[in-house]
Amino acid sequence: MARLRAKLLDMHRRRGIWLFGLLAAVVAAGIAVQASSAARNGATGSASTIDATYSCHVGSQNSVTIYGGVTLPPTNGQRQPGVFALTTNPKSVTKNGTTTTLSQIGFGARKNSLRIDKSSCHPVTKKIPLKSKGLSGPPETATPTKFGHLNVRCGTKTTALVRFRITIKAGVPTQALVAVRDGTAKNRPLAFYSWSPRKITAYTGNSCVDIG
Repeated sequence: MARLRAKLLDMHRRRGIWLFGLLAAVVAAGIAVQASSAARNGATGSASTIDATYSCHVGSQNSVTIYGGVTLPPTNGQRQPGVFALTTNPKSVTKNGTTTTLSQIGFGARKNSLRIDKSSCHPVTKKIPLKSKGLSGPPETATPTKFGHLNVRCGTKTTALVRFRITIKAGVPTQALVAVRDGTAKNRPLAFYSWSPRKITAYTGNSCVDIG
């Protein structure tokens, strides 16, 4: 059990650093913004909700990558907050000799963490259901003692529709529902994630594969 937990900590540490590194890099590149003033309102201590839908360009890889990780105990004095990241159009930023791949939508269990790549994603009025209907089950689950994260790649083309509803308290995302669909006319469902820092539940479609 101790060996498994150490492995989970190491995997999550590396992925957590990579994901929050990419969010920081997006900010540094000047292409990410907070999605709503609701996030700022959350800083007062009252709960607020951000509900938005984006259409995101899909790169030549014809797939999207969806990562969700839960919060784990600190490692070497460094916090390991839970994160969520959706990558539809991989980009790279090099800083101080380190190359980081940027995600298009990301947030985590830390203050004011919601980031959106506005060069690849734009808001749309269309609302897709925040449900798992049309996706195979049973769902995959991750907790601090079970896997620690869920990471899948789903095949799609051209664009992906992404709707998220995030609950924020004191500026920190505490719960989120995220639905991802193919951006074609049929809006084929790709994945549905229910995320919190303590537990993640994910339903995925037939075009999705687990990439560890």
